[in-house]
Amino acid sequence: MIRPAGVYSAMLTPWKNGVPDLAELRKIVDFQINAGLTGLFPVSSVGESGLMSFEQKCSLMETVIDQAAGRVPVWCGIPASTAQESIALGKFAKEKGAAGLVLMPPTFYRHSSEVIVNTMKQIIQSTELPVCLYNIPFFADALTPAMVAELARLPNVVGIKDSGGNAVEFMQMLSLCHEVNPEFKVLTGREEFLYPSLKAGGEGCMTATSGVLPEVMAKIYRLTMEGKDQQAHELQMAALPVMMMMSSLPFPIGYKLGLELRGFDMGETPFPQIDSVKEKANSIKNKLEKALQQLIKIAN
Repeated sequence: MIRPAGVYSAMLTPWKNGVPDLAELRKIVDFQINAGLTGLFPVSSVGESGLMSFEQKCSLMETVIDQAAGRVPVWCGIPASTAQESIALGKFAKEKGAAGLVLMPPTFYRHSSEVIVNTMKQIIQSTELPVCLYNIPFFADALTPAMVAELARLPNVVGIKDSGGNAVEFMQMLSLCHEVNPEFKVLTGREEFLYPSLKAGGEGCMTATSGVLPEVMAKIYRLTMEGKDQQAHELQMAALPVMMMMSSLPFPIGYKLGLELRGFDMGETPFPQIDSVKEKANSIKNKLEKALQQLIKIAN
């Protein structure tokens, strides 16, 4: 069974006339694959899946899988507020040829840990595809290390994308999950933490910056795997100012600005932005562009 390891893009979504721009999305797929990413993760949080209908989520999955054409594995997000919708998204992803699924806790409402685990088990047991759990406390109930370890006992739960940003809990996930499943993979969902997470025993990342700067993130991973720790650490530190600039804008606007500066038309999100946010984005655009160019030059 395939297990996530390496550098994956949590994919951003281009928009046109209020709907996902699938033609531009195909260009993004080629860009990210050609830059050396291990795999792709469409229908992500940073990809504004919370603004999408069921049909739009399906169209993203189908487009990315089709354009990837087997060159890299595609792990499809199946986010929803109900188990029924996540199960239906997972069924569609399997029919279209997804390598695996990325599953976060139910969105919107807050639930007890027992309800979260039981709901996620229901979804996981509905599919034969490998499932990568997704801890994203920004948008759903947090998955504690103990909850993750319990879910890791299921045979098709193969890893987790941990976007909690808590280094202690990351280490606890490594310890507890490996006790119940030695092949369980723990990946960071925070770009700032890629190099430290790898040295701690993590297996890679699924992040927005991997989509904006795939060559940089892939090189941090490659250098670390080759034991070139000083170079990997230096590149991680060089990337931090760019990462901080992108995260300084309301999520996910900064990352979309970064991808626009890489030459892609991200369009207008269907959720309107206030003038002050647009002004802030414009105020850092030139600085971000220079920083991106300098970082790419360093990575090359």
